[in-house]
This record gives sequence, structure tokens and C-alpha cells, in this order.
Amino acid sequence: MGKCLLWLLLVLSVFAKDCLAGDDPYVLQLQELASQGDGESRFALALLYEYGEQGVARDPEKAVALFLQAGKAGIPAACLYLGIKYENGSGVVRDPAVASNWYGCAARKGWAMAQFFLAELYKKGKGVKQDNCLALAWYGLAEEQGYPGAKEAMMQVMQEMNEGDLKKAVSLRSGLLSHCN
Repeated sequence: MGKCLLWLLLVLSVFAKDCLAGDDPYVLQLQELASQGDGESRFALALLYEYGEQGVARDPEKAVALFLQAGKAGIPAACLYLGIKYENGSGVVRDPAVASNWYGCAARKGWAMAQFFLAELYKKGKGVKQDNCLALAWYGLAEEQGYPGAKEAMMQVMQEMNEGDLKKAVSLRSGLLSHCN
């Protein structure tokens, strides 16, 4: 009898949670907007599925699908998040080249964290051809926004470069700035 009662309570708690999630006006609004193609709503909904918040059951696969939709819609936060996921293999197959593309999406929209992470990939040659000039250019953009560690990373890369490379990096940075705005 005790086991049946525990089982019944467990089942009821699951159904109660599903009912709460289905009735949450915020979640319902996000689902409606996401179904209409709104990228920001897809990103917000992806976060709910990623972490199991607001009464939404955790569903990492659904989260990744929504992150991808939001990223393809050009939502910088989704691009950054996807970059992190692909660089670390979190819920997706680890792929630094794909990570660099997603970081680039957010970096070109002025996201300092993405600029820093992209610079790290160029510095280390992870998923991209190793390129200190591009690393320095992206570090510089992140540093302009006060991103932690960017100034130190810039100084370290600059020590490894000759004067011609430094001039090239300054030129690249100017080009990146014109593409970012």
C-alpha cells in the first residue's frame, strides 16, 4: 500500500508540474512568439529547456535546436552560447571550427566576450588557422570594452610579433570595426 501511495504522489507531482508549465503565461507567450519565428523568444525558450526553468522540463536536445534557430536568426547571445557549446562539446559534438563561426557571429555584433573567445581560438589555432594578427585585432576590440583579461592577452601576443605584424593587426582591427558597425 505504501509503495502505491508513493507512486501515485510521484505521478501526480509530474502532472502538476506539466500543468504549471503549460499554464505559465510567460512560457506560453515565448512559445507563441517562437513559433512565429521570433529569434529572441527562441533563445529565451532555449534557455528554459537548457536549465529546466519556469516549470519547463529540462530538454537539452530541444534547447540546442532552439539555440540553432536563434543563432541562424542572428541573435548575438545565441551565437555566443552556441560557440561555447561547440568549443566544449556541451550537448553537441565538439567542433572548434563551428565554435569559431558562432563566436564570429556575436563578435561582429560587438559582443566583447565573443571577441575575446574568438581571439583565443586564433591565438591557439583551435578550429581556425593560427593567426596572431587576427588574435590581436579581436583582443583589441574586446579590450576597448573592458573585457577582463583582454589587455593582458594583447600584451602577451604583442611580445610574439614583429613590427610588420603589429601594423597588419592594426589594419585588420580597423577592418573588423567597419564590419562590426
